[in-house]
Amino acid sequence: MKNKFFIIYIFIALLFTACESKSDCYQNYYENITNYEINSNISTKLGIRVDSSDYKVDLQELDNRITKIENCIKQVALEVENTPQNEKKKWQCLHDVDPNTGLKYKCIVIKIIAPHYSKCSDWQFIGVKAPDQYCLDKGITPTVDCPCMWRTAIQDNNHIITPPALYLWEIGRIMTSCNNIWYSPFAKCLIF
Repeated sequence: MKNKFFIIYIFIALLFTACESKSDCYQNYYENITNYEINSNISTKLGIRVDSSDYKVDLQELDNRITKIENCIKQVALEVENTPQNEKKKWQCLHDVDPNTGLKYKCIVIKIIAPHYSKCSDWQFIGVKAPDQYCLDKGITPTVDCPCMWRTAIQDNNHIITPPALYLWEIGRIMTSCNNIWYSPFAKCLIF
């Protein structure tokens, strides 16, 4: 009888530990526009998991780029602390960024998928059409031959879907919770 209670206790403890670690991750409530199965097969030194889909990935370069984005976001967070709320509202952030809090590496998974190409651009895409307004906002006019397409996506709050070019802008959206990050001061952090 004592062993049964011990096993039940261990099961409940593991259950709460699993729930706790998931709740420690980002909850940004971005719409899932992809539904890829993710099986991370490698990890960076920072602990970011990667599903390489058999594409070659330079893990150190990945860590370096993510660290640059993270450090830039923390610096910008200091710079925008006194920005009026009505201005911050345009960035569509769920919360202010704490400049003392780093990226939660253990939460991030990067899924590399086969690239899709457009005859109108040299960019790699993920093969999912984006709303035309998003391209129009960037000064690009979509057409039937050249539709507005997503280059990356966030799936399940913490999974970044990217072609092999490894566009890492979504790190910024995850860390800041800003859906409209391209129109915020954090945009300068997305060029690495």
